[in-house]
Amino acid sequence: MTLSPEQSEALQKAISEFVGAFEVVFHYDWDYTSIMIGGEEPSFIQPGLTSNEESEDWGARGALLERYRNMVAAMKAAGLSPVFPVSIENLASTPVEL
Repeated sequence: MTLSPEQSEALQKAISEFVGAFEVVFHYDWDYTSIMIGGEEPSFIQPGLTSNEESEDWGARGALLERYRNMVAAMKAAGLSPVFPVSIENLASTPVEL
Protein backbone atom coordinates (compact mmCIF):
# COMPACT_ATOMS: atom_id res chain seq x y z
CA MET A 1 0.00 0.00 0.00
CA THR A 2 1.26 3.44 -0.91
CA LEU A 3 0.33 6.54 1.05
CA SER A 4 0.10 9.99 -0.46
CA PRO A 5 2.53 12.52 1.05
CA GLU A 6 -0.40 14.15 2.92
CA GLN A 7 -1.60 10.78 4.29
CA SER A 8 1.93 9.85 5.33
CA GLU A 9 2.44 13.18 7.10
CA ALA A 10 -0.96 12.98 8.88
CA LEU A 11 -0.31 9.38 9.95
CA GLN A 12 3.18 10.19 11.23
CA LYS A 13 1.85 13.19 13.18
CA ALA A 14 -1.03 11.19 14.68
CA ILE A 15 1.25 8.32 15.71
CA SER A 16 3.82 10.66 17.26
CA GLU A 17 1.19 12.58 19.21
CA PHE A 18 -0.49 9.40 20.38
CA VAL A 19 2.75 7.84 21.61
CA GLY A 20 3.63 11.03 23.47
CA ALA A 21 0.22 11.20 25.16
CA PHE A 22 0.29 7.46 25.88
CA GLU A 23 3.68 7.71 27.60
CA VAL A 24 2.51 10.63 29.74
CA VAL A 25 -0.60 8.78 30.97
CA PHE A 26 0.76 5.25 31.24
CA HIS A 27 4.39 5.95 32.26
CA TYR A 28 5.25 9.43 33.51
CA ASP A 29 1.89 10.01 35.26
CA TRP A 30 1.34 6.36 36.26
CA ASP A 31 0.70 7.04 39.97
CA TYR A 32 -2.32 9.19 39.13
CA THR A 33 -3.39 6.97 36.22
CA SER A 34 -3.54 3.87 38.41
CA ILE A 35 -5.78 5.72 40.90
CA MET A 36 -8.11 7.01 38.19
CA ILE A 37 -8.53 3.79 36.16
CA GLY A 38 -10.25 1.85 38.97
CA GLY A 39 -13.74 1.41 37.44
CA GLU A 40 -14.97 -1.49 35.34
CA GLU A 41 -17.46 0.18 32.97
CA PRO A 42 -17.29 1.99 30.63
CA SER A 43 -13.83 1.43 29.17
CA PHE A 44 -10.87 3.80 29.39
CA ILE A 45 -11.01 4.53 25.65
CA GLN A 46 -14.80 4.94 25.53
CA PRO A 47 -15.62 6.42 28.94
CA GLY A 48 -19.11 7.62 28.05
CA LEU A 49 -18.27 11.21 29.02
CA THR A 50 -18.30 14.51 27.16
CA SER A 51 -14.93 15.68 25.84
CA ASN A 52 -14.78 18.28 28.65
CA GLU A 53 -15.50 15.62 31.30
CA GLU A 54 -12.78 13.36 29.83
CA SER A 55 -10.18 16.04 30.64
CA GLU A 56 -11.69 17.37 33.88
CA ASP A 57 -9.13 17.00 36.68
CA TRP A 58 -7.01 14.82 34.37
CA GLY A 59 -5.90 16.80 31.33
CA ALA A 60 -3.42 14.19 30.12
CA ARG A 61 -6.23 11.61 29.78
CA GLY A 62 -8.32 13.87 27.58
CA ALA A 63 -5.25 14.62 25.45
CA LEU A 64 -4.54 10.88 25.12
CA LEU A 65 -8.11 10.15 24.01
CA GLU A 66 -8.05 13.05 21.54
CA ARG A 67 -4.72 11.89 20.04
CA TYR A 68 -5.98 8.30 19.91
CA ARG A 69 -9.08 9.37 17.97
CA ASN A 70 -6.93 11.49 15.63
CA MET A 71 -4.66 8.51 15.01
CA VAL A 72 -7.59 6.17 14.29
CA ALA A 73 -9.08 8.71 11.86
CA ALA A 74 -5.73 9.14 10.08
CA MET A 75 -5.30 5.35 9.90
CA LYS A 76 -8.80 4.89 8.42
CA ALA A 77 -8.20 7.68 5.89
CA ALA A 78 -4.98 5.91 4.87
CA GLY A 79 -6.78 2.55 4.57
CA LEU A 80 -5.12 1.13 7.70
CA SER A 81 -6.74 -0.87 10.49
CA PRO A 82 -5.52 -1.70 14.00
CA VAL A 83 -3.80 -5.04 14.50
CA PHE A 84 -4.89 -6.55 17.81
CA PRO A 85 -2.47 -8.74 19.83
CA VAL A 86 -5.33 -11.13 20.70
CA SER A 87 -8.64 -12.03 19.09
CA ILE A 88 -11.18 -9.46 20.30
CA GLU A 89 -13.98 -12.01 19.87
CA ASN A 90 -12.56 -13.92 22.86
CA LEU A 91 -12.69 -10.96 25.24
CA ALA A 92 -15.19 -10.88 28.11
CA SER A 93 -17.14 -7.90 26.76
CA THR A 94 -18.73 -7.51 23.34
CA PRO A 95 -16.30 -5.62 21.08
CA VAL A 96 -17.46 -2.18 19.93
CA GLU A 97 -16.15 -0.81 16.64
CA LEU A 98 -14.24 2.41 17.25
